[in-house]
Amino acid sequence: MNKVPIQIMDLTTLKAVVFELSQDIIPSRFETAQQIDSHTIQLGLRTLEKLTWIEISWLPESPIIVSIPPPKRYGEKSTLAKQIKHLLVNLALVDITQIGFERIVRFKFSSRPGEEIEKELIVELMGRHSNILLLDRSGKVITLGKQIKESQSRLRPIGTGDIYTSPPPLKGLVPVLSEAFNSWKGNICLVPSTFKNSLKDTYQGISPALTLQIVSSDYNESLKIINKPVTSIELETWEAIYKRWKEWLLDLENSNYTINFEGPTDYIVWGKKESTAKNKKIGLSLSMYYSNKLVERKINSIREKLKQDLANCKGHEKRKLDVQELLIKNISEYITMQNKAKSLLTLPSPTKKQIIEAQSLFKEAKRKKRSRESIVNRINFHKKKLSEIQCCESFLDSFIYEENEDNKNKLESIIELKEEVEEYICIKKNNSKFKLKRKKENSLNIKEIQSPSGLKIQIGGNNRQNELISLKKGKKGDLWFHAQEIPGSHVVLKSSDGLVDETDIQLAADLASFFSRARGNKLTPVNMVPIENLKRLSGSLPGTVSHRGGKVLWGKAERAAKYFYQK
Repeated sequence: MNKVPIQIMDLTTLKAVVFELSQDIIPSRFETAQQIDSHTIQLGLRTLEKLTWIEISWLPESPIIVSIPPPKRYGEKSTLAKQIKHLLVNLALVDITQIGFERIVRFKFSSRPGEEIEKELIVELMGRHSNILLLDRSGKVITLGKQIKESQSRLRPIGTGDIYTSPPPLKGLVPVLSEAFNSWKGNICLVPSTFKNSLKDTYQGISPALTLQIVSSDYNESLKIINKPVTSIELETWEAIYKRWKEWLLDLENSNYTINFEGPTDYIVWGKKESTAKNKKIGLSLSMYYSNKLVERKINSIREKLKQDLANCKGHEKRKLDVQELLIKNISEYITMQNKAKSLLTLPSPTKKQIIEAQSLFKEAKRKKRSRESIVNRINFHKKKLSEIQCCESFLDSFIYEENEDNKNKLESIIELKEEVEEYICIKKNNSKFKLKRKKENSLNIKEIQSPSGLKIQIGGNNRQNELISLKKGKKGDLWFHAQEIPGSHVVLKSSDGLVDETDIQLAADLASFFSRARGNKLTPVNMVPIENLKRLSGSLPGTVSHRGGKVLWGKAERAAKYFYQK
């Protein structure tokens, strides 16, 4: 099913989340706040039973309010989080309101239930205009997620100290449950256009996801109908859509919400279908959905940037190599010059002019010979750099095939790879604190699977992980596998932990083939070497090794892929 990459939290979803939060955290006492990035804040609210966390994001591409499991602590560096903690301390959350079809939620705080509202936290979920604002009892803005200057919005600039004004009113008609079929159809058909455009322009609270959901429970059928002109839709289809339209409005009126991850969109929070979600709580299910989607987006963004950086570096190194190879061709004639000089000096009676010419030729040949040595060194250097780039490209390619890998682990691994590329290939300044923090944790993301005999097989996901499993964590008795003369991952069979079977060895060889640039080949030669015979090459990327002895096996990537995905 070809769905939208991230389903935006529309009005219907927002109403469902607000209703659930009202049931769960009203009343509750504000306890803490932390800001995890420039557009996301987490609030801890204590009820009689437990501490409940909610996450509010004003990210333009995907603004959300969701319940979350207890998060890890992020410290108190954020000014916004400090201000909210200071201003809401000892206050109780007594009400959450969302009026009509506006995508604005008000969290109201007072000293205790029934007393005057002292502070209001307003969350506006409106795409690129999304924001979070904390108001005092007079409606003045104390702090906010982002200042809106006059140069950014002439209609509604807002900053600290300003009196809060609501966004401009919504355009379109308010959907009403009592509206008759002919009136509803007539309003949509007033301006001839496609169904999706006519519905969105006619009524409030309509999103692309809701349009698909109202038309049909089947994605392909919905997509076909919403792109039809309103004048070409059959009466029978209109009646079926109107029936689902009424079901939607009835669920809104009765606050009848349930979350389903089956249907025409990634998820749906209304309808009669019983929930199939693992977690019946809408907020927590949405938290997992948005967390995974945003991590996927970040992974794809880093991957595309890395791909481009590596391609640029590769092109740069190739151009430099071409220049040096051209130079070596031009100076390879020094032997000819030496022979000519010798022939001049071995003449029976060389003239003074011939002697001077021979000396000049010897001098030039000597200079070219010295130049040749330095050029050969430069050629070897550029070839080595190209090999390192190919190795990083191999790791980057492997991310496409790791469908079953946890997204957070994939993100950790690709960030590690990004740091390596920036440090060793496309040299950039790194954030040393972030790097040191990650260095302690880099063993957590090693890919591990069990062999048929139950032994561990470790697979490096980048150069540092290659070094970790092969040189730092490898024990005497372990076996090391790598595609022969081809960039790829190190694969270590932990044969020091038990008896090895031939099927274990063959699987490790297959995996070394699969996690290399030879993935597309039917068969790949793979080196198998006792791990104690490895030696790190100084002055090279982490994980670059030489080896003594060993054996060459044939690895089959296709066979490894089947086993890897099963596990």
